[in-house]
Amino acid sequence: MEPTDFLPLSPRDFLVLLVLVDGPLHGWGILKAVEERVGDGVSMDPANLYRSMRRLKRDGIVAEVRQGGADTPADQRRNFDLTELGRAVVRAEAARLAHLTAVAQAAKLLG
Repeated sequence: MEPTDFLPLSPRDFLVLLVLVDGPLHGWGILKAVEERVGDGVSMDPANLYRSMRRLKRDGIVAEVRQGGADTPADQRRNFDLTELGRAVVRAEAARLAHLTAVAQAAKLLG
């Protein structure tokens, strides 16, 4: 499949993929990273996050990875990382949104 086959992404999926650009995170880390990066009171429901993660994993956009050993509960967390396809998808979505932003600026909707 081509990255554009997955577009447009839902805002939630785009935010998840955006924070995973920096490297693997577990679910709670993804939730906190989205809140920190976006601000403005944006919060994600953990149940919705894990539904999204299952779908993104099924589609080959993210992969579940293990970091370190499995000696402690923290090591046993399910971590997620972007696949090569996932990186291409998030890049394509960012380009699509940049184009839409340029259109909005041309229409004098943005400052």
